[in-house]
Amino acid sequence: MEPVRVGIEIEKAIKALGEEGQQSGDLIKAKARAMADYDKELGTREGTLKAAGAAVGIIRDLAKRDASEYLYQKIIAEESLKAHYSRMSQLEAQLNGLQSLNKHLEYTVSR
Repeated sequence: MEPVRVGIEIEKAIKALGEEGQQSGDLIKAKARAMADYDKELGTREGTLKAAGAAVGIIRDLAKRDASEYLYQKIIAEESLKAHYSRMSQLEAQLNGLQSLNKHLEYTVSR
């Protein structure tokens, strides 16, 4: 690979890494919101079932069933954040490889 092309690829990788990094805050907030919403809904459902006289042994299971959509949203948010971090790691590895290649090319060209 020629040095100019490596430089262009490094710039692309840096830009992609920057764009991905800008999403971190939003994804972290989405995960936190989904977790809070699930916990709140689960507690509300448990309280409602307890007040309605549901058997103590099944309140938690019934509340989980009733709050399953919130659990779904929580899982989606968690997995989205994990995928984001994975993409960040892949971009960093790609950038490191390109930088190593660039260093090698600079050394061989300067000799």
